[in-house]
Amino acid sequence: MRQGQGETYPFQIPLRAMIPQRIDNFLIAGKSIATSQIAAAAYRVHSFEWSAGAAAGILVDFALNRGIAPYELVDDLPRVDPELEALQRSIRAQGNPIAFPDTSIFNLDWEDWR
Repeated sequence: MRQGQGETYPFQIPLRAMIPQRIDNFLIAGKSIATSQIAAAAYRVHSFEWSAGAAAGILVDFALNRGIAPYELVDDLPRVDPELEALQRSIRAQGNPIAFPDTSIFNLDWEDWR
């Protein structure tokens, strides 16, 4: 029998979690994101870890092409930022999720979920 916290609410990996506060030109993805124990359990699942890595790579390309630093996309949150929305569209357009609804350690249909 599997044990765990149970089903989760839909969640996202916040972009701010990937951007160090005091280091420029560096992004953090996957298991290196500093977070709570419960959130870390989600970040350690390979599909989410791979999504964070893909988002980091897409973000680098996006920021370089637009001449912006990644932190500029999140420095005025919770204000809606058109550049952040454009980044999210780019991530989705390349087949990567930006949210993970209806996921749980209890899912038995991972092939269908992908």
